[in-house]
Amino acid sequence: MTFRHPNSIPDLYQTFNILQPISPLYPGFSNWYWNKVVTGIITGNDKIIIAEKKDELVGVSIIKKGSENKLRALRISKKFQNKGSGLYLLDQSLKELGVDKPIVSVAEEMINDFSRIFINRYYFNMTHVYKNLYRKNKLEYEFNGTQNLKEKTPY
Repeated sequence: MTFRHPNSIPDLYQTFNILQPISPLYPGFSNWYWNKVVTGIITGNDKIIIAEKKDELVGVSIIKKGSENKLRALRISKKFQNKGSGLYLLDQSLKELGVDKPIVSVAEEMINDFSRIFINRYYFNMTHVYKNLYRKNKLEYEFNGTQNLKEKTPY
């Protein structure tokens, strides 16, 4: 598996399409991606990491480095899910962030997919559980947080 950063508009569209399945979990996801993440890439605050295998897109992660080190999103293409690819991409994301325990939050629908790996493999600390943070009557689980997510920018 190889890793690279997007170097074209088609790369940005391709990574957006990989992330699209999680958009119902985060209202305004498209606006966030195009206006916050892409702008963050230009300013140097955000990075998108693309994982590939033989020129095929395996997955994508978005990281934020600076005042807060945050894993903003991570998604593996359906074809490569449940094959360990996410661990490689997460390892690369942590390496590029330069931290072992970034801030990360997970929607209640996905907590079973991530909690075991975050806690048992990476020793992340669950610091908060929020209700109504992004969606009414839904929980959002935060790991390695130091401040209230409600006071921070979305995602």
